[in-house]
Amino acid sequence: MFQVRDILYQRYRLLEPLGKTAIGHQTWLADDLFSPIDLYSEQKKQWPWLTWVFNLNQVFRSKVYEKVTIKLLAFNPQLSWEQFKLFEREAKVLQGLDHAFIPRYRNYFEIPENMGNGVSWFGLVEDYIPGKSLQDLLDQGERFSEAKIRKIAIKILKILIYLHELNPPVLHRDIKPSNLILGENNNIYLIDFGAVQDQNSVTNISFTVVGTSGYTPLEQFWGKAVFSSDLYALGATLIHLLTGISPTDLHNQDYQIEFEEKVKINPSFQAWLTTLTETKISQRYQTARKALQALKTGKIAQKNNLVKGSKKHELKTKIKLNKKDKSLQIIVPSSRIKLFKQILKLETTLSNNPLEFSKIIPLVTVSGLFFIPFSLIFTGIMLQDPSFIMASLEIMGGMSFLIIFVLLLMYLISIISSKTCLVLDQETLKIQEKILGFEYHQEQESKNNILGIFIHQLLHQYNVTINTRKMIYQLGNKLTEEEAIWLAKELEDWLQGGRR
Repeated sequence: MFQVRDILYQRYRLLEPLGKTAIGHQTWLADDLFSPIDLYSEQKKQWPWLTWVFNLNQVFRSKVYEKVTIKLLAFNPQLSWEQFKLFEREAKVLQGLDHAFIPRYRNYFEIPENMGNGVSWFGLVEDYIPGKSLQDLLDQGERFSEAKIRKIAIKILKILIYLHELNPPVLHRDIKPSNLILGENNNIYLIDFGAVQDQNSVTNISFTVVGTSGYTPLEQFWGKAVFSSDLYALGATLIHLLTGISPTDLHNQDYQIEFEEKVKINPSFQAWLTTLTETKISQRYQTARKALQALKTGKIAQKNNLVKGSKKHELKTKIKLNKKDKSLQIIVPSSRIKLFKQILKLETTLSNNPLEFSKIIPLVTVSGLFFIPFSLIFTGIMLQDPSFIMASLEIMGGMSFLIIFVLLLMYLISIISSKTCLVLDQETLKIQEKILGFEYHQEQESKNNILGIFIHQLLHQYNVTINTRKMIYQLGNKLTEEEAIWLAKELEDWLQGGRR
């Protein structure tokens, strides 16, 4: 939509797009036309009596402006409210940050519809950090030594100490190689606060950003991000830099990152990384300051988890998962009342599609079962015939018994055989509802519409949903915490683009 050399907000001239762009998002390198650079500032300090000469030279030279990064978000019907809230939260949080290795907030503006081809856009402006992301270096084949990894770890931990000890504390929630910039001055910068969360905004449900699988700790699947969640992401990032292998490809069946056999490093540093990436929050370092102290002193916390080589816990679940090269199929038990909910939706659907006779027949049948007995009783009253009224009451009682029997039978069948079948391929998301192997409902839409995977908790039971631009699809009924985490991780890993 926007092009090179476009000027936004009468101030920012776009130079080139940066990074990969998601739907409704754009990131640009731009000139800030309100911030020209004085090319002779150092010379003026050394020879102040020649200032007029330097100013004259500046007039005849092409102007150079400060570079900024502009993040743009389209406000359109496809945008989820959660995305807009995160964008606003990022702008708000960045305004309160002041750290040498975090891009400085500069501006926030809106582009009206008449200037955005019928779509409103919001822009967030921050300092541009020249350099390469650690992900770019990995893609170029660079491998990092243990000594270099230690230096990177110390620098990032110092940034996290600053963020976590603010009031209120700030959680980044999306630390990964592509969000760490190795600047031209060899310093490490933490960028992209698009998933940032302060402790005043913690919720019980949190979406997972598709594309960051492997760096996201399990507790973030339902919004329980804590200080050690950022430490887990840091540990996963450092392991990726050490091994050159994505953490997703190093998970075992319990989602612990196993990297010990992939690289030879100091045992104490290996134990430190393992502690950072423990799946259980209680077994990680609880603060960035404690993690930094342990790294510097070499006093590494002892692991409390299972001894390596012991028998792994096997997940017991009724969920069936079938992975293929280009598709993923998941079959889960449906809610016991899902069939009844679908029947109740028929009337609404019928009003929108009046010629769908396949839906008219069951409605007429069910309505007739209730209407006929009452019409017979009313007729008997009008005729003042007691025997006719008694016969009508007997018919109504028999039909009531029949209806109750049918409903109970449907409920029992639903308990035994009602299934939800999810099929994901490279193009589509398909949800099928089946009972006794027969499909009674289906929804289908483009896979590109998927916004994220959510875990919802109600008391001690869980369910998983896929949120798209059109609907919310529920998977699973009364899952255990372990089942919900496993199912959500499998979905996220497959959406990320590959099987482990």
